[in-house]
Amino acid sequence: MTQRFTPPEVKGWCPGLFAPMQAKDGWLVRVRPPLGRITAAQAVFLAQIAEREGNGLLCLTNRASLQLRGFSHNNALRFPELAVLAGLGMANPEHEKRLALLVSPLAGCDRSCAPDTLECAAALRMALCHADNLSVLPDKFGFAVDGGGLFTVGLLKADITLQANGAGLWSVVCGNQKSKAAPIQTIVELAVKLAQAFTAIPEGKRPARYPATGKMLFQAIHQPYYPAEVTSAAVPDPALLAGSIGAALYALNASLGILTSTMLRSCAHHARNGDGILRLTPWHSIILHGMPYAPHVADMVDTSTNPILRVSACMGNAGCAQAEGATQALAKTLAHSLGAGESLHVSGCSKGCAHPAKASWTVVAAQNGYGLIHNGTTSGPVMRFFPDDTAVEDYFIGTKPQERIMNGRV
Repeated sequence: MTQRFTPPEVKGWCPGLFAPMQAKDGWLVRVRPPLGRITAAQAVFLAQIAEREGNGLLCLTNRASLQLRGFSHNNALRFPELAVLAGLGMANPEHEKRLALLVSPLAGCDRSCAPDTLECAAALRMALCHADNLSVLPDKFGFAVDGGGLFTVGLLKADITLQANGAGLWSVVCGNQKSKAAPIQTIVELAVKLAQAFTAIPEGKRPARYPATGKMLFQAIHQPYYPAEVTSAAVPDPALLAGSIGAALYALNASLGILTSTMLRSCAHHARNGDGILRLTPWHSIILHGMPYAPHVADMVDTSTNPILRVSACMGNAGCAQAEGATQALAKTLAHSLGAGESLHVSGCSKGCAHPAKASWTVVAAQNGYGLIHNGTTSGPVMRFFPDDTAVEDYFIGTKPQERIMNGRV
């Protein structure tokens, strides 16, 4: 059988607070919580809004944002005003657009994370708000403040990253190049200059942001640069994604990034017994701090041995008009057939939105079945093709990981 992958529509932008996006199951609205954290009260507010105006489902994105699904167009247009009143966004749409900012999730409660991480993040956030000429940055262009610690330096992925160097010094990393270490204010100013230099490159001449852009931008602003160590790890050790991860630190993982309003409300309840904050991660976990007990939320993963922690999947054809097949149930079924240390990505189309990086096994839906890719992304060579999801399940259940690899070589 010849596989037929429909070329997906590449929108080139992401939904934002003031830019809802239409999906198969309604309109998507997204909040980008300041510094990647929300209060228990804000979590309850979002749960109520998801129930009242959406379909009750929320997604934790790989940019540590929360996406609410199933809105009508009118409700989606009304949402920004409500979110701003709840402290979940900037009233100025231009300011909000520029704040695609990831921050080390454990900053402030992990002693091994740079102690000035939140100070650095706040300084960068303020600088971005005042840099009016950065409003023309592409919607997918992002920043990160990486203080290291339990979530080691290099795990946060962004176009421009501020990385801790110790002793109160930081560097800017862009692509595979970095600046020399300097104090926070100097580094923040440098990060803004690099972003401004990016806006000056005509769209048709912009290279892929990894790794070529770094060298180009440092040269454009006449700043010295040095080779940066770029980790290939896409996710942390599963031991940091669910269960107890440190002193009074607990991670609750939303399988495949999907939350219900009930689950979010339950997380808020537990957070109130600690410091009252829900810390969002790009790896579908919510981290709570300060409770005198290990929290449990129905249908959320709270043990690091669960294989679903090594699985990613998009919404599939249940929520996306571009998806060629179902993904969520298939991903959960295949998770139990993974070998030790293996990862899996199930994608409804060849865009691979849920996991752009490589996985041990990638399953991609096509018009007439599913393709299986070994150790690659959704655009990798298909080693085997199946007529439907049942055939994929039968193959995974009936073969061992090494047998699958050998089968692909036949």
